[in-house]
Amino acid sequence: MVFQYAQQQARATVVDPETASDIAEAVTAHINAEFSPSQILAPDDGIRQAIIERIRYWTQSELRARGLGYVDYHVEADLALRIQHQMLGLGFLEPLLDHGGLSEIMMNQDGTIWVLLRGEVNPIRVEEIFPDFTRPSITEVRVVLDKLLGAVGRRVNEAEPIASAKLPRSPKIPAGARVNVVMPRIANGEYPALNIRFYEAKPVKPDQLLEWGMLNERILETLVHIVHRQGRLMIAGGTATGKTTFLCGLAHEIPPQHRVILVEDPAEIFLEHPHVVSLEARPATVEGRYGISVGDLVTTAMRMTPRWLIVGEIRHGKAAVWLLRAQMSDHPGMSTIHADDPQSAVETLCLLAMIDNDPPVRYQASKALIARAVHYFIQIGIDPWGIRRVMRVGQVDPELKAGEVFIHDIFLYRPEQSSCGQPVWEQLAEPTRFQTAVG
Repeated sequence: MVFQYAQQQARATVVDPETASDIAEAVTAHINAEFSPSQILAPDDGIRQAIIERIRYWTQSELRARGLGYVDYHVEADLALRIQHQMLGLGFLEPLLDHGGLSEIMMNQDGTIWVLLRGEVNPIRVEEIFPDFTRPSITEVRVVLDKLLGAVGRRVNEAEPIASAKLPRSPKIPAGARVNVVMPRIANGEYPALNIRFYEAKPVKPDQLLEWGMLNERILETLVHIVHRQGRLMIAGGTATGKTTFLCGLAHEIPPQHRVILVEDPAEIFLEHPHVVSLEARPATVEGRYGISVGDLVTTAMRMTPRWLIVGEIRHGKAAVWLLRAQMSDHPGMSTIHADDPQSAVETLCLLAMIDNDPPVRYQASKALIARAVHYFIQIGIDPWGIRRVMRVGQVDPELKAGEVFIHDIFLYRPEQSSCGQPVWEQLAEPTRFQTAVG
């Protein structure tokens, strides 16, 4: 018997991707004929199990009908599972979602799929984690995209080839996610360009920042002291450097009696605090109507009695100006901005206020506004070992010097003195800018 089984294994037919796709389409047609759309889209436990059993039956039947000879049971079971994922789940994303250790999934227009592991900065091919992963067909990808976007009332097609949306929390995506899709022919290839970035499943606390090595205890103590004294902080950094994550960690230290108004686009900050109002911007329709910008929300937030105003990321001039005006009027705040160093952050803020604001704010006026409104810049970056670090903490002088915003360093990261496991920061000064009130 053992010898006979070995012979069968040796003769087992390999199901090529094209045949597997044909079988999947045939099985799907059978299931659609046997069950109603509502049963397939929202099955209860009994209907779900019945659909799974019929998928297994029809998969076996379609394999036999094609005269493929002996097909290994594991190949057959894997094909049935893939069809089950397509019909009842999120198709090719299912095994990736089950991994649990990913921060982002990316698909390129050639159909290759890459993943970013939590805590890492460089994506890797999905085959490095799942050696048996099968590249999905274009049809399957489109079905999955329809499910993802349809759940939040969005769509993507030739007329609307770009879509960005926030996915709500679900059993498969416990913290929610942000999805961005660019369809061919805008994406030059057969497949859409897809990014799914997962939010943190639980609040990031200061101790977690220490564990990750983003900063040391002395820097953390200083920043916590600044938060408790209602300092106004701006966190700068490049893409995927951890700006928002770092903001979440610091915001955890806001006193519980303080009312926090949180403004984002999209909402992704998970803040455990007893008194938080979360506001989220809304994109305009294709006709350019009904949009609510971050600037609109910052403006209305000032009428909501905030003690703290937190803006997830400053991308537009109106948001920048109103946030700075709010902070200048003694509202402590935190925000993030895309910039490679604090001085670049200042220049970016000035440019946004001038070119993306109506009426535009003069460059020099913006600098004076920044000097009065921002107490500290925290620069986040990636060190030579690919680890996210606080690169510098700088205090902003309240008055311009020779017409420029002057930022003097309090802490500096010293990569030339550091190693991967032993980061070195130098303290150059003590912080001195705080709000008058402490309670």
